Amino acid sequence: MVRAAIRAGLDAMVLTDHDRPAPPARLARLNAKFAPFRVFGGIEVSIVEGEHVSVLGLQDARLGSMDWSYPDLHAYVRERGGYLMLNHPFRYVPHLRIDVERYPPDGIEAYSNNTPVEDEERILALAARVGIQVLSNSDAHHVDRIGAYWNELSAEPGDDAELVAALRNGVAVGSRG
Repeated sequence: MVRAAIRAGLDAMVLTDHDRPAPPARLARLNAKFAPFRVFGGIEVSIVEGEHVSVLGLQDARLGSMDWSYPDLHAYVRERGGYLMLNHPFRYVPHLRIDVERYPPDGIEAYSNNTPVEDEERILALAARVGIQVLSNSDAHHVDRIGAYWNELSAEPGDDAELVAALRNGVAVGSRG
């Protein structure tokens, strides 16, 4: 996956396996092997409401417990300074199953390999109404899809805390699709 990201012209990537945090030792090996390319770790949490929410900036095995409600996950990540991103909203369902107005995430995936094009307008309207940052992520489960979507940051983060700060400072989204 890292080689595919480099071939696609990316400078960094975030690995967000489903319900499994990326092991810090694995991230360290990948960063040493592919420097100056950066590999960050996160997790895509399958919450009990049926949505997928990525958490960045926290290396915490408890996030993989698979019994998180969205309000509990929101509070947990907020207390620890992490970044919450709602992945591929409205996919397979006509409405969100979480209250993003009461518990707004930091970002929302509007463009990805797993976000249907017909949902983009609704996602963008929701993001504007609630004040959620719009993101463009590969959300790639296969190497041939890496780099189809990306986010451009204003600064090059060196660690998880800098990644979260750079994301909060704003991104420019891009896609080849």
